[in-house]
Amino acid sequence: MVKFSEQIHSKLKENKKYYSMDDIHNIERCQSDEQFLGECILVNENLIWHSVHKYIGKPEMLTKIHCVEKDDILQLGRMGFFKAVKAFDISRGVKFSSFAVTAIVREIRCFLRDSANIIRPTRTATDLIYRINRLEHDMGYLPAPHEIAVLLDEEEEKVNKALQVGKGVKYLDEPVGSDDQHPQSVTLIDTIYSGENIEENVLDKMYVDAVLDSVKRKLSEQEAAVLKHRVDGFNQTQTADMEDISQMRVSRIMRKVAKMLNQSNKKYI
Repeated sequence: MVKFSEQIHSKLKENKKYYSMDDIHNIERCQSDEQFLGECILVNENLIWHSVHKYIGKPEMLTKIHCVEKDDILQLGRMGFFKAVKAFDISRGVKFSSFAVTAIVREIRCFLRDSANIIRPTRTATDLIYRINRLEHDMGYLPAPHEIAVLLDEEEEKVNKALQVGKGVKYLDEPVGSDDQHPQSVTLIDTIYSGENIEENVLDKMYVDAVLDSVKRKLSEQEAAVLKHRVDGFNQTQTADMEDISQMRVSRIMRKVAKMLNQSNKKYI
C-alpha cells in the first residue's frame, strides 16, 4: 500500500474524487501540471495493479519467472500511466482508465520481452553459449541445432535451450536479411506492419495512433503518406508503387520515423 503525503491525505479527506481520472478537468491538469500528475499516479496505483493482475499475471509469478522485482513492475506501470496521460486525447470520448490499461500493459510487456534474454543461466549453460558463439565464429555461420549437438558433443535439447537464452534483443532500426554481398536496406520497422493482426483491440490501436500523431506533424506530406500506407498494412513494395518512389526511399522514411519514435519515448523516461 502506497503511503501518501499529508497534502494528498488532506485533499482526499476534503474530496475523495480530487484525484479521479474520470474527471476530464483532472486529465487536462495532469497534462500541464507534472506535480499534480505525480500525485494522481500515486493515488491511482490500484489501476496499475489491476492491469497487471488481469492482463499480465500475478506479480509474484512475474518475479519468479522473469527475475524482476515487484517495485520494478510498479515503476514500469507508472511510466505507462505517465505516457497514457501525455498521449490521451479527450476529444475521442474514450474512458481514460481503459486507455491507460493499454499503455500500462504495453510498457510492462515490452520490458519483459526485451529483457527476456537477461535470464540467470547456470555456469554450464553460460559455457555452452560461449562454445556455440565460438563455433559460429569459426565456421562463419550458425549450424542447425542437431549439427551443433554433434560438433560439441552435447544433447540437442541443451543446445536449443542455450540458443534461446543467448538470443539477443531485436531493435526497430536493426537491419534484417543482410550480408556482405547484399547490404541491408530494410529494418525491423519496415516489417512490423505486414498485414497481420498486430493490435489486440481498438484501444491498443488508438494508443498507437495517438503516439504516431505526434510524429506526423514533423513529417512532409509524402513522408506522412508513406507512414499511413505502412500503418494500413501495405508492404514496402506496395507503398513504393502507390507513392511512385523507390523502395529505398520508403525504407529511409520508415527509419526516420523509428528514430523519431525513439526520441519521443526518451522524453518521457
